[in-house]
Amino acid sequence: MTGRRFLSAIALCAVLFASSGCIMEEKVLDIVVTGEASTDFAQNETTAQWSAPALIDVAGEIRNILEENGYDESDLKDAKMTSASYGVTTFSQAHDWAITGTITVTYGANTQTLVAYTGQSIQGALGQKIATPLQAGGVNLVNAALQDFLDGGSPSLIFSINNSATTPTPSLLDPMIFDWRSWFAIQVIINETVEVPDPF
Repeated sequence: MTGRRFLSAIALCAVLFASSGCIMEEKVLDIVVTGEASTDFAQNETTAQWSAPALIDVAGEIRNILEENGYDESDLKDAKMTSASYGVTTFSQAHDWAITGTITVTYGANTQTLVAYTGQSIQGALGQKIATPLQAGGVNLVNAALQDFLDGGSPSLIFSINNSATTPTPSLLDPMIFDWRSWFAIQVIINETVEVPDPF
């Protein structure tokens, strides 16, 4: 149940109680809403090691999550990163590739590893959304950017693919070509004031 449907149910109950003469009181509730930010990477590689950065507008992503659920910044109480995943969106080559590396996050002058992948099949990740364990340093950096948004800032993050090994090794005659996407889930907590029946 989304935050708005949950509150509508509370409001309906409140109307029913009020019609029976019950005293109402205001309560501030914490509503939890989860949304996702994503970034796409297009790879056309001729070497085993490569890097690809992408910029994510943290402020814009949180505003989108709030808007999709019927809220705005004035309702926001907290925001934290909860999970990450990746998957291949397009791949049509004659043979598979296996890749190993990390996804890092940069905020300001600080760079931390967020996700590590080892021996990942490109073909096996096609059309998938693969959940992966998070590295504490990267999560802390993302959460620092989220906190800066809560404090009135407009932070952006740089997510980078840092591939360290590819099997077989790509070449000019046999380049590795595919598109993939990384997602990270953001949990936002909303302050909502509602009227509920006072049982006493």
